[in-house]
Amino acid sequence: MAEKYDEVERSMGICSYASKCNGFAAVLKARYSDFVVHEVDANGNVARLTSLDNNLKEKDDTVAKPIDVEMKGIEDTSKKRTADAIAVKNDSEEEAKKAKLSNNDENELAATSLDSGSALSEIQVKLSVLLEDEIVKQIMDMISSWESQKGAESTNEKPFPPPKGVQDGEKFITLPLIENKETRRGIHMLIKSDLVKPFAAADTVDKKVRIWHVLFEKQMPNYGKFVKDDRFKKPKKPKKEWPCDRPDFLKFILYKENIDTGTAARDIARTIRLPPKGNRFNKGGSGQVGYCGMKDKRGVTSQYCTVYRKTPLDLMVLNRERKNKYGGGNSSRQGKSLLRVGHFSYVDRDLRLGQLQGNRFDIILRNVCVGEICAPNEERISRTTEVLQKAALSMKDVGFINYFGMQRFGKFHDTHKVGIEILKGNFEEACEIIMRLKDEEDERAKVPRKKWAERFVGINLEDERSAKDAEMKCAQIVVKQLGRFMNCETSIVSSLSRKPRDYKKAFGSIAKHMRSMFLHAYQSYIWNKAASHRIAEGGKCGVRCGDLVLVEDKGLKDGGNGTSGLKGKAVSEVTQDDIETCKYSISDVVLPLVGSKIVYPTDSTGDYIESLLEEDGLSKDHFERIGDRELAVGGDYRKVMCKPFDVESQIKVYKDPVQPLIQTDLMGVQNEPLHCIDVTTDADQSQAAQGEKIIIGMVIGFTLPPSAYATVALRELMKRPTSSTYQSELSLEGDCEANVGKVKKQEATKVNSTVGITIGAALKKE
Repeated sequence: MAEKYDEVERSMGICSYASKCNGFAAVLKARYSDFVVHEVDANGNVARLTSLDNNLKEKDDTVAKPIDVEMKGIEDTSKKRTADAIAVKNDSEEEAKKAKLSNNDENELAATSLDSGSALSEIQVKLSVLLEDEIVKQIMDMISSWESQKGAESTNEKPFPPPKGVQDGEKFITLPLIENKETRRGIHMLIKSDLVKPFAAADTVDKKVRIWHVLFEKQMPNYGKFVKDDRFKKPKKPKKEWPCDRPDFLKFILYKENIDTGTAARDIARTIRLPPKGNRFNKGGSGQVGYCGMKDKRGVTSQYCTVYRKTPLDLMVLNRERKNKYGGGNSSRQGKSLLRVGHFSYVDRDLRLGQLQGNRFDIILRNVCVGEICAPNEERISRTTEVLQKAALSMKDVGFINYFGMQRFGKFHDTHKVGIEILKGNFEEACEIIMRLKDEEDERAKVPRKKWAERFVGINLEDERSAKDAEMKCAQIVVKQLGRFMNCETSIVSSLSRKPRDYKKAFGSIAKHMRSMFLHAYQSYIWNKAASHRIAEGGKCGVRCGDLVLVEDKGLKDGGNGTSGLKGKAVSEVTQDDIETCKYSISDVVLPLVGSKIVYPTDSTGDYIESLLEEDGLSKDHFERIGDRELAVGGDYRKVMCKPFDVESQIKVYKDPVQPLIQTDLMGVQNEPLHCIDVTTDADQSQAAQGEKIIIGMVIGFTLPPSAYATVALRELMKRPTSSTYQSELSLEGDCEANVGKVKKQEATKVNSTVGITIGAALKKE
């Protein structure tokens, strides 16, 4: 039934299996909570969220308390006293205050006069650096005159009021014209300093600086123009002081459901007010959320993250959301995206992409069907359990061919074709492949593609001006019709609306990581083909002369995505002596991801890679001179076989087609139980077989390195295609593959009353 989908995988080079163990049909990713991922860090620690509490004790002295805050604490304490005691206290304080003012008024004024005299002397010295002595004398005489008058006529109870009827020449001194802007700026900076500000103010009129006595500053033309009214602003919180003995980064576990890592990181940064990327306060990436790997949206994932100089209390606001307390894994109803954080610690360095050993996967396979489904329940459970346990044991012992998964080639399986045209320097064709009509798309997405394909109808392409006008007008219309997730298409059309017929510039407008994706897709395509050839020619177990083996990989601990580069890697060619001494095994054999700096195997696989390039009109030289300067394809090496470790499996019997079969971290924190029978541990098969209608499922768990694909491992386990189109036609109850090849694509999301719920219907719920 799945043969036509096998053909799609074969076209991408995914042809062989590592073992001959029997497979089975099952539904993968019926719900996003069926795909649970726990990150494994560089030290082998698995990221699991077991608590939402703050596990770090914050010190009280992490906040520098201003004097007014400390005094407020004293006042709060005084409130505990009786009203009579407070009244007596207030009266005595008022009397003491009056007595103090009357007795010490003259002494305080004298002290103020002495302070003013020393300040004026210092001001005169600083002004002399910027101005001529005669001008300085005029300024100081004006300031001293008013200060003397103010000191003689004012008291603490009645300050000296600004006098009225004063001539302008007595209020300010106008300085001679100063052409040098820096000198004028220096004068203003000095006047604004804490030393001069109590005595004088300054403004500029026609490049002439005027020095005013502070008594008359309200009469300045621009007074208050640049002063913000802070009367209604909330007082600022006291600034936190980061303890010198505490590391700069807070490390924590991020638990997320139905949201990708990039979006989650942006939500966290916005919530805790991290400075945006490129901000002047964001030095060395300190304003970003650090993480080791990107995790997909459709899944329940836990991973390590870091933020710069934040406390657990800052992040725990993310745990306050109560609308979806248990997460999407606890119910058969529609799930929502959510974030939770926990397990805090302070570390010296932030996390970067690739700093992980791998990922732990726990995946639910629903409605497992082996043979006839009409057999008695007990017989079905027994037969299915035997097949599933043998398949899991085989994958554990043998592993799987380390293919790049179908997601590497995009939804329409054409990203590698774009990569071919980029290597050829044919950017027009590359853009056409991205923009061309896709049969599998919905009708709404086809409308702008059809219009784009017809942009030159009736246009003479030899008339470049007419062609440019037609393309520009079409692009301006089409760009408004493209969907929100058609990012590459939007970039291309937007560029062509400004620069029509400039396809190199249009392709360059696509984000760099997306442009690299097209080249990596072609590398993956060639690698998959070469791996299938190597397995067919040399077998799945031993090595042969001419094979390449990885003898050094200093970057292994940093992880990677399979095309991360050659840094720290060294390969060697297998010789006859190596074979006779059994120095290497198939697990050591690697194949190159074709690039400008790799070497080919000297056996038939190397010749096969060159022939694949020739079929596409390419050679190794094309990888050295790419038309896009920002892209480089040096190549890499990837192991032919991958063996998962810590493989575990459970056989579940349940009745609701979409009920939870695995406890997520959040369900564990909330003590939310499962309501299904685990026939491997909970009960014997006869108890599980009770009832007329049962569904059998499997929970398979394993750990993979960061460059391996879980979907490829599942392909080996089930001996079934992994394409989303095939999965959308499976049923969640009854005969799993009853609809495969029979249901039209447009109808794959409907409920079939005779067969059961299709996977498409379940996906529509979420």
